[in-house]
Amino acid sequence: MQGDAAEERACRHLEGSGFTIVKRNFRMRGGEIDIVARKGDALVFVEVRSREVPGFGTPEESVTPAKRRRIVAAARHYLSKVPPSSWREARFDVIAIEGSGDAAELRHYPAAFDAKGKIL
Repeated sequence: MQGDAAEERACRHLEGSGFTIVKRNFRMRGGEIDIVARKGDALVFVEVRSREVPGFGTPEESVTPAKRRRIVAAARHYLSKVPPSSWREARFDVIAIEGSGDAAELRHYPAAFDAKGKIL
């Protein structure tokens, strides 16, 4: 599943799980966040990874320490631009999509890593 299609599927999954999509593809120099979502008082920064064919590892394995650092930096930048009163907690989720088309398997990992990039 290509990037845009994977992100669209991830958004549908999140909305179906009670999240509101706040922003897609938030970019800053040195980093990007695929989806910023809200659920209650939490802002959730979601990294979407997909693989159509096996052989290169799972999608979630591609969220490397360097990638996590860039996501955390982008999230800090994003949070500096919104009023602190608009959120109480922030977390980092990963959505992994493996396969292609409607048969692709979606796995959602809430709080997959912390603000130091450590896998939880």
